[in-house]
Amino acid sequence: MQAKDIMTRDVATVRPGASIQEAAKLMTDRRLNGLPVVAADGHVIGILTASDLLHRKETGAERRPSWFSSFFARPDELARQYAKDHGRKAHEVMSRHIISVVEDASLGEVADVLDRNGIKRVPVIRDGVLVGIISRSDLVRVLSQTRFNETAPRSDDAALQRSLLEQIRKQPWLNSGFVNITVKDGAVDVWGTVNSAEQHTALLVLVKEVAGSAAVADHVKVGALNTLPGWV
Repeated sequence: MQAKDIMTRDVATVRPGASIQEAAKLMTDRRLNGLPVVAADGHVIGILTASDLLHRKETGAERRPSWFSSFFARPDELARQYAKDHGRKAHEVMSRHIISVVEDASLGEVADVLDRNGIKRVPVIRDGVLVGIISRSDLVRVLSQTRFNETAPRSDDAALQRSLLEQIRKQPWLNSGFVNITVKDGAVDVWGTVNSAEQHTALLVLVKEVAGSAAVADHVKVGALNTLPGWV
């Protein structure tokens, strides 16, 4: 699937000259935390988010930087903060750094952009023009509609064991020397020691993913590894 397959096409936007009160009301009415600022020709020129409206003097939340922080802050940064706290139009308060994706971006690429930049939604752009928007909830919705297929267990115990050990050795988060796998009559037993609960959980997820619907018995202990590797 690509961005165009899951994006919302009816996007709430504001014009550059819209007042911040208009923008705030639209965010409140539509339960949004951000709005693309779009020029008359459809080009996105900025993003106005709830964070941009946090420190308004009208609400008594205006920033009051100390002399120390003001002395070391760059003039451009102080100017941006002043505009956000005092500006009355969307174009005066918006963030001009636009993070976006293209229509044919994979869902993995979209998720990376959202995660890497710590944002909740990202505009979808075609030649600079807004064509849609994707939120984190859109990706969750795709997951909710996905059917998980259970892999049938392999009839060959040795082949399943080899596959499991091969995948375990590839994991950078696991010391495979302290983990062993046995397979008998299609049932998998996991043995060994791992450093943490996180590694324990991830190891069992890996085993169940590779083993499919085969029964999996967990004999792994969680604790610091202080002996030489014995298996694998």
